[in-house]
Amino acid sequence: MSNVRPATTADPAHWLLRSDADWWDLVRYGPPGFDVYVRVAFADGADLNGEEPSLRTALATLVDHTTTPRSGYAAVWEGWTSREPVPMAPRVSIPNREMLLFTGPVDELRDAPALAWYGSAQDAYQEPHLVWPEDHAWCLACEVDEEIEFTVGCSVDASWALVRALPGAVRRVRYGQASPMYRE
Repeated sequence: MSNVRPATTADPAHWLLRSDADWWDLVRYGPPGFDVYVRVAFADGADLNGEEPSLRTALATLVDHTTTPRSGYAAVWEGWTSREPVPMAPRVSIPNREMLLFTGPVDELRDAPALAWYGSAQDAYQEPHLVWPEDHAWCLACEVDEEIEFTVGCSVDASWALVRALPGAVRRVRYGQASPMYRE
């Protein structure tokens, strides 16, 4: 049984929606203001369950860098699939990326899209698009259309933990820095 469920309101996402952040930077980098931003390369292939192992490893690592590992949020783009009706959940109004807000333990939020749409993560995987713990210690941003990398805004300590957990896959960037999105 999953502990991921629709949030009660969209209020926990309001900290993301700053007027000084362009929507495109928000969906690619999360909100501005973290000590460090790192881009993490997607693995060259999915694991046996169809999951992207770099994102799973990043979230498992980031659990140790929050005071609220049992309480986090995932914003999922409502249009990631057209095969099922959109679940009932509070809306997070990001221009061009209307999202739905879900809550649960941080380590389970990796499966938020499949759990919200299908009730199970078995045989279905989609990366959540924005994930953060309740204490806002970090934010993982995985833009819908990107094929190469996702971003984590975090502390210096958390960034070094990601480097250790994902050797050769993590690089430091400036917030909003232009980065390629697609494999050639």
